[in-house]
Amino acid sequence: MADRENRSFVARAAALALMAVATVPAFAQAPLPGVIRVTADPAATLWVDHRPQKTAEAFTVEVPPGTPTVLRVSAPGYVTQYRTVTLGPGERRHEPFELEHEPIPVLFRSETPATVLCDGAELGETPFHTFFTEPRAYRVVVRAPGFQDQAIRLDLTNGKPRVVDATLVADSATLEVASEPAGARVLVNGVEHGRTPCTLDRIRAGAHTLSIRLDGYKPITHDITVAAGDKVPLDFALERLPAGLTVTTIPEGARVYVDGEFRGTSDLTLAGLPEGAHTIRVSLPGHEDLSRMVTLKGGATQVEEFALKEIYGTLSVQTQPGRVEVWVGGKRLLTTRPAQREGFTSAIEQIRLPPGPTTLTLKAAGYADATRTVTIAPNETVSLRVRLTFQPNLEVKTALGTYRGVFTRQNGDGSLTLELKPGTYRTFLPGEIRSKRFLTPTP
Repeated sequence: MADRENRSFVARAAALALMAVATVPAFAQAPLPGVIRVTADPAATLWVDHRPQKTAEAFTVEVPPGTPTVLRVSAPGYVTQYRTVTLGPGERRHEPFELEHEPIPVLFRSETPATVLCDGAELGETPFHTFFTEPRAYRVVVRAPGFQDQAIRLDLTNGKPRVVDATLVADSATLEVASEPAGARVLVNGVEHGRTPCTLDRIRAGAHTLSIRLDGYKPITHDITVAAGDKVPLDFALERLPAGLTVTTIPEGARVYVDGEFRGTSDLTLAGLPEGAHTIRVSLPGHEDLSRMVTLKGGATQVEEFALKEIYGTLSVQTQPGRVEVWVGGKRLLTTRPAQREGFTSAIEQIRLPPGPTTLTLKAAGYADATRTVTIAPNETVSLRVRLTFQPNLEVKTALGTYRGVFTRQNGDGSLTLELKPGTYRTFLPGEIRSKRFLTPTP
C-alpha cells in the first residue's frame, strides 16, 4: 500500500515538473519593440539616446518598450530640438520635427551715429547689433542727418554672423566765409552760424541765402547754390553806414525833437546825422516830456527808447438829477448815481482826464443835454456841478386836467408813472387816462 502511494506521488511530481518545463518558454519570450517614425523639415541629423543616425528627412527607429528615449534633431543654421518619448510593446508613433532658423547676429557700425532701416522698418542707431531669423538677402539703408543715404545689400543666405561697416558720404557743402572787417555775423537762411572768419560745414546741397551783418555797416545778402562736396570760399568787403538814430516811444505817436528841431513822430528813424552829442526830446499830450543827451557814432544806427509817463488831472462831477451820463466825444466816461435812494442830487464822482481843455456832454432821460468845457492842469482837481434843465417828454390828459412830465415806467396793471418835476412822481391809473402823447423836444 505504501509502495503504491509512493509511486503515485512520484508520478504526480513528474507530471508537475513536465508542466512547469512546458510553460517556461511562454513567460520568457522577449516583448516586441516600439517603432518611431521621425520626419524633419528640413533634412537633419537624428540622434537617438545621443547616438547619431544618418542625415535625412525621415527615419524609422525601433526603441525598447517602456523605456524613455531621447530624440535630438539638428541641422546647420537651425535650432536643435529635443524630445523624449516612451512607447509600449509594439506601439508605433510618428514624431514630426519642424526646425526653426537659428538667429543670425549682425553688428552695424558707422563713424557717424546713424539710423539703420531694413525693408523700410527702423532697426536702431549705430553702433548696435541685432539678430535676423531668416538666412536670406535683406535691403538695408543707413541714414544720418547731413549725409546721403547708403543702401546696402545684406546677404545672410549662408547663415553666418556679419559685421556691417557703413561709410556715409556727406550730402552737404562747406563754406569758408571771411569779411573785412572781421567779426560780422553770418546767417544762412536766417539762422546764425557764427562770426567771420568761419567755416560752415554740412550746408545742404541746393539754393541758400547768406546774410552778413555787422553793426555800423551795410548788411549784405548773397544767394548761393551749392552741390554736395563743394568747398566754397567767400570774402565780403563791408560798407560803413553813416550815423543814424532810431527813436521809439511807449506809447507811439510822440513828437521827436533833435537839438531843438522837430523831426517827426515816433517811432522814427533818422539817417545821415553828424557824429557827436545830440539832445533828443519827446513830447506827447497827457504825458511828461522826456529828454536825454546821446552820442552818435559814424557808421552806426543808435536806438533810443522812451517810456512816457502819463500825467492827469482830476475832474470832480456832481449832477442834478442824480443819474446822468457824462460823455466825451463818442465815449461815455461815467454815469453819476444818486447820493441817496430816490434822491435828486448825485454823489460826487471823480474821473482822470489829460491836462488841457476837455468838452463834456451830460445826458439824462427827460432833461435837455448840457455841454461843459473844463480845463485841467496836471495833478489838479477841478470841480464841476451841473443842473440839467427838466424837459417833459409825455403829456397825459385826465378828467382833472392835463399833466406833462418825464415818462418813468409802464406798470404791469396798465398804469404809468410820470416825473412831473424833478423828484416829484405821479402814477396814473388806466381808468383816469383819457389820452396821452409824446412831446417833441424843444431844440
